[in-house]
Amino acid sequence: MQTDSSQKHIAFIGLGVMGRPMAINLVRAGFPVRGFDVNPAAMEAVAAFGVTPAANPADAARGADVLIAMVVNDAQTRDVLFGEGSAAAALAPNATVIGMSTMSRAAVIEITAQLAERGLRYIDAPVSGGEIGAQQATLSIMVGAPAEVLEAHLPVLRAMGKNIYHIGERPGDGQAMKMINQLLVCIHNAAAAEALVFAQKLGLDAKLVFEVIGNSAGNSWMFQNRGARMIEREFEPPKSALSILVKDVGIVMGEANAARHPLVLGGLTQQLYHLAAAQGWSHLDDSILIRLMEMLTGTSAAGQDVS
Repeated sequence: MQTDSSQKHIAFIGLGVMGRPMAINLVRAGFPVRGFDVNPAAMEAVAAFGVTPAANPADAARGADVLIAMVVNDAQTRDVLFGEGSAAAALAPNATVIGMSTMSRAAVIEITAQLAERGLRYIDAPVSGGEIGAQQATLSIMVGAPAEVLEAHLPVLRAMGKNIYHIGERPGDGQAMKMINQLLVCIHNAAAAEALVFAQKLGLDAKLVFEVIGNSAGNSWMFQNRGARMIEREFEPPKSALSILVKDVGIVMGEANAARHPLVLGGLTQQLYHLAAAQGWSHLDDSILIRLMEMLTGTSAAGQDVS
């Protein structure tokens, strides 16, 4: 689709598993998009769909009306915006930054204040829906921003997501909701691994278990998504690296501990992710948790193993 020069010009930073299809969907919706990723292959992939490659974040941001950051964590977001070659300084006057990564509330509040000092706005807008949701533009987007700022940017968000939720007016409100989601994501992933290993111990056929649970009350989105990869031992290359959920559950538990709020299952789940990371598996798909459950229970793996 040809871009419309009357549309907001968008800088998109972070063209990984999620960011790549999101940037492509913006082009398909008619937005001019200039993108950057530290991986040159990622930029080559989106260039074929009309995203203009940039030399660095500042180059991507030069004169843009909107900058979308889909990077890994707080530190990377800060570096993109305020690091060497500051992308924030390159944006058009009164531009908006949309942070779509999972981050801490404290970082979002700090970044919002720093941007406001430059006359720039921030929309706290983490997403959920995985790679498929990003590809199909059906992501859930959890927004923390003033209503009028959200309203002005709905066409941009609707190009990437189906369910746009206005969680609250404050920076960090979107991340608060995302924390609840990620608490469940991390627990459900661990539960799926434990259930499949127990089924294996009982001598049940894994694919039949997957089918039955998929049509029963014990099903979950995570069981359907990660369970399939657990059964097929699809750990590499990762669709969602273990390191991401280690980071996410850390954010959740950090917030809970600061509030002195007990998360019993959350705390136990965090230790399981730390155990998996300690095996050197951080770069593998987070469905690798099934291998940890096999180790902890002394259950033999059914299928290809990982070293």
